[in-house]
Amino acid sequence: MIHRAIKILTFSFVLCALILGGCGNFDADAVRREHVEIYRRTISEKTEKVLSDSNSLSLDDCIQIALQHNLRIRTSEIQKRIAQLEKKVAFSYFLPSVNLNYGYTKWDRQPKVKFGSDAAAMHDKSVRDITWQIQMSIFDPSTWFMYSMHQRGEEIAELVTEYTKQMTVLEITVMYFHCLGLQEIEKALTSQVTAATALEKQLRAFYEEGLVSKWQAEQSEVMAVSRRTDLHRTQYALSHAKADLLTTMGLSPLADISLEVQTPLNEPGEPLEELIAGALIVHPQLKIADREIAIEKEKVKVAIAGFLPNLIGFANRTHSSDSFMLYPDYWTVGLAGTISLFNGFANVNEYKAAKEHQKEAFIQREEATMTLILEVVKAHLNLKNAREEMILARKAFGMSSKHFAEIQQQWQEGLVDSAEMLSVLAEKDRAQMGLMNARFQLQVTTATLLNVMGKTNIEIKEQENEI
Repeated sequence: MIHRAIKILTFSFVLCALILGGCGNFDADAVRREHVEIYRRTISEKTEKVLSDSNSLSLDDCIQIALQHNLRIRTSEIQKRIAQLEKKVAFSYFLPSVNLNYGYTKWDRQPKVKFGSDAAAMHDKSVRDITWQIQMSIFDPSTWFMYSMHQRGEEIAELVTEYTKQMTVLEITVMYFHCLGLQEIEKALTSQVTAATALEKQLRAFYEEGLVSKWQAEQSEVMAVSRRTDLHRTQYALSHAKADLLTTMGLSPLADISLEVQTPLNEPGEPLEELIAGALIVHPQLKIADREIAIEKEKVKVAIAGFLPNLIGFANRTHSSDSFMLYPDYWTVGLAGTISLFNGFANVNEYKAAKEHQKEAFIQREEATMTLILEVVKAHLNLKNAREEMILARKAFGMSSKHFAEIQQQWQEGLVDSAEMLSVLAEKDRAQMGLMNARFQLQVTTATLLNVMGKTNIEIKEQENEI
């Protein structure tokens, strides 16, 4: 027996030494370099694979890619699966638990009992014991309440995943139209640079012929430089915006993408009261708040169950190889019960605390409801304002286009000078950019209103996530 104990201690010492040695051999720099190399290769391959078949991405294309590869969505889906597994673990408490124990005992000398000058053996020199242990909870109310809590937790995880997808779709939509706005501005500025450069050359020629003064020629040069600077600034901003869009889509921000110009979102036509009523019914945040209240109610029941007894039934089946045993095989059955008589009033205070947490959950739901109503009102007002801005921008662009056409004709006839011509051209350019921004802003405010109503479309066809 002593020899066996020495072997066990030696084995434990060697095992600890190996574990500590493994911890000491951790090379942080090598791990970091390895991760960087693997990540670079993985993100590049994934980005190339996703974008290989897409010459130009629509809004739906961007959303579909984000729903498949966005890291926040993938994390929420993992949390949902964890909640499902935790519910299964909670259900396992209703089922009996079965354990198998095996024991082997060997003495260096056979145990004996001394009777005067003689000795009688007590056990065989070596004994093997096999025991089956079966145990099942017969009465434990807290088990039911805990299982109900995990059911609500699973539902909350599903709603969180849905809400995460909706917020990601909104984020993609805002970034998409931001990129489109910069893209259209880039096209407009490119045309303006071309026109300003041509005007600069023309006025430079007029100056050389003595038809215009030097300051007029220099003014056209300043305008051309200003347009080029604006174009470069817009190109930098567009590259930045596309990098943000690619990152949200779960792709490499170093990739290059082109976007289709489209405005696919339709404005909700219902009155404000109906929009608010619809949001209060379907929005994921309020559904989550309902289930958090249900969980707090179950916690109150768990606290009440602390005053009740717990009953457990058990049965053991034992087999021993000891030849000195009269019955080598036997059953042991029984019933065990526990009730808390006094634990320092802990169960009483836990019950009071659970009731207070339940009240807190009710207040938090009321707060979330008021916040949601306010968000719908603000989003609805922003949509109305964007619609009016769109009408104004369209009229302003139409007016400035007609004005520019008239002044251009007069300039060609020599009735106005170059300064007025350049001023009217700048006015038309500002109106054109304002119209583009107003059109895309209307789409963004529409998407925002749909989001606060909980009606963001996340039903676009998705492929299997590779996690």
